[in-house]
Amino acid sequence: MHKINAALVFFTRIIGKGHSAAKKLCSALNVNVLSKTALRNIEKKLEGAANDVASKVMKDAALELRKAGNGDEIIQFGVSVDGTWQRRVYPYLNGCVSAISGDNGKILDIELMSKI
Repeated sequence: MHKINAALVFFTRIIGKGHSAAKKLCSALNVNVLSKTALRNIEKKLEGAANDVASKVMKDAALELRKAGNGDEIIQFGVSVDGTWQRRVYPYLNGCVSAISGDNGKILDIELMSKI
């Protein structure tokens, strides 16, 4: 996987677009277009890397709270929990919930949901 291809896929996913937007951008820049299969393969690799980083960051945030708990087996701390469902023209069946520490402001957990 070339870095430029990974950057293209990352960019299009960050702005919420997919293959058709990547195709338009590549055409405007007069560069070769990634096939839909190649784009999906790179997306899967980026998803795996993002999940690994997110898990590590959330685990580190929880360990930070545990260390601040003075060695107690059970620690008490405040959290803010919020969730949302994807909305556009018609109702989607995807949503997410996040738990953020009130003590250090870091994300402790994220859960993706689907009504299916």
